[in-house]
Amino acid sequence: MIIDKNPTFIGPTTGIQGLFHGAWYYYLLIIPFLLFGGEPIGYYYFNFFLQLASYLALLYFSYKYFGLLTTFIFSLLIATSPYFIFTSIFVGNNIFVMPTLLIFILINYFLLNRFSKKLNTLTFLSGLFLGLIAEFELAFGLFIIPSYFLIILMINDFRTIYLSSRNLLYFLVGLAIPFIPRFFFEIKNNFTQTKILFSNLTQGSAQNVNSYAGAIQDRIILFYDYYKSIFFNDYLLLFFTIILLVLLVTALNNKIKKYDSALIFLIPLLSFLFLFAALYKNNFFWGNYYEGIQYLIIFILAALLTIQFKTESILFSTCKLFFALAILVSSTSMFIKEFKSKPTNSGNLKSQIEIVNHIQKSEKNNNQYCVKVYTPPVIPHTYNYLFLHKKLSEKIETPRSDWVNRACWYIVEADQNNERRDEWLDKNIPRVAKMTQKKLFNDVEVRHYEIE
Repeated sequence: MIIDKNPTFIGPTTGIQGLFHGAWYYYLLIIPFLLFGGEPIGYYYFNFFLQLASYLALLYFSYKYFGLLTTFIFSLLIATSPYFIFTSIFVGNNIFVMPTLLIFILINYFLLNRFSKKLNTLTFLSGLFLGLIAEFELAFGLFIIPSYFLIILMINDFRTIYLSSRNLLYFLVGLAIPFIPRFFFEIKNNFTQTKILFSNLTQGSAQNVNSYAGAIQDRIILFYDYYKSIFFNDYLLLFFTIILLVLLVTALNNKIKKYDSALIFLIPLLSFLFLFAALYKNNFFWGNYYEGIQYLIIFILAALLTIQFKTESILFSTCKLFFALAILVSSTSMFIKEFKSKPTNSGNLKSQIEIVNHIQKSEKNNNQYCVKVYTPPVIPHTYNYLFLHKKLSEKIETPRSDWVNRACWYIVEADQNNERRDEWLDKNIPRVAKMTQKKLFNDVEVRHYEIE
């Protein structure tokens, strides 16, 4: 968009042919492109600092509204969670749902508790970030938008806010803004995506026909995995789950009515997301469709831990304190162990840069050469960008996708789907071609073929 001065109205593919995520992912990446001069590592720095800022904002909010001990527990859980560690160093359109979802939750917390008199601003922002969630991860948007409308109808406090035509107008304007680029794309292309989307929702996938019972069972496992991914080992998972069960039993026995009002919003939202996922039974439902839902679960857990008893429960307070100490000791031990371990380059940016450098150093004619890339699911955007960056920074031409002088380089990544990989290789490597070079970069093969 910057180099060719050609703004796009649509984003990355969703995995369904002809259906795409929103373009805002690309517009957001303009920031690190300008800040770091197009350096590939700049996008990873940008994502890391964005996720770190979200983490600090969450801790500040939690300390102010949920207390010190609860904040301490969840700060350690997030900082050591394999899920949050991975997403802080992985750049993808779905990852940017996380800070967007977090802000959306906070805005609605303020709406529900009337912490601000500027309801117009909050309803506008609620719609805006709800739309951005959909544009960063289309599947999430398809489920969270109707869920939110149902919650507005169901919760009296929300219903009162949105009954004001002025508040509702601000909300709808905010919701519409993120979809403007997609709307332009649809007008230009005769609403092809809209047709594909309705066809997919109504007809489903013939490859994944499922019963409602089977879909519910699958979604229970999926949501348990979301919950489990917050904890870095099973012992902490078990310990914390026992504490929650003790809390819930105690709360029911004491007929507790005083709890954080956020639960009135958060639990129905999570329930509707589960319900719509279960109704989506005849289609593949990947875990990243609900990227960042762990933030929603964490808010629910934090709100549960702030339930106030008429008489302070010594057992409950002691359990929370012991859990905080347990996670502190475990996380410190894990940090020391990880610090001493030697990192690998498998599948990361450094390894991919080494592959590009190897090809261009080995190639005798860097003005005209051929490179073909196999990477599941056959979308070599990273390699394309690395070759483009080399052209911009070192004036080395980008490779062609057709054979040049009866020779071509092949970058072949590992794939658990061996049939898909073998089929691609069979179609893209001429039978008369002979392999003249082969080098392994961790689990990625770099091959050079020639035709005599």
